[in-house]
Amino acid sequence: MHTRRHLLVALGATATAGCTGALGSGEDGEGDETSGRVRLEELSVQNDHAAARDVQVAVEADGDVRHLDTYDLAGGGGRRTVDGEWGEAAAYRVHARLDGGDVRTAHLTRGIEADAECVRALLRIDSTGELTVWSGTDCGDDPDGSED
Repeated sequence: MHTRRHLLVALGATATAGCTGALGSGEDGEGDETSGRVRLEELSVQNDHAAARDVQVAVEADGDVRHLDTYDLAGGGGRRTVDGEWGEAAAYRVHARLDGGDVRTAHLTRGIEADAECVRALLRIDSTGELTVWSGTDCGDDPDGSED
């Protein structure tokens, strides 16, 4: 199992912190385990920018790195599901780096409802090239709500 230090070295950062809803950067993400604990149901990356983009993604659960990989995404809607070793409840953080830029971090479980059992997240590159995180606790069989 990789450690947080391995993760930060692999991503080329000294330390990071952030918030759900937008990837942030900061001085120090250590010791922030006040986030909720839920199961990570699904994590995807999507590129809505016209050009192809590369996103390096690392997933942390309770401070342990569970996933580290780079995704080459086609422009105009290229999307991939991130497969990893999650399934148990934990405080999840995602670290991402777009095209070799700065590392950004999002706390997927910060600010979720206390009774939530799981969270789904989407790392999305919008049409302007900005990287954001969308997350929610709708973890039924039909996440888009079109169930009969």
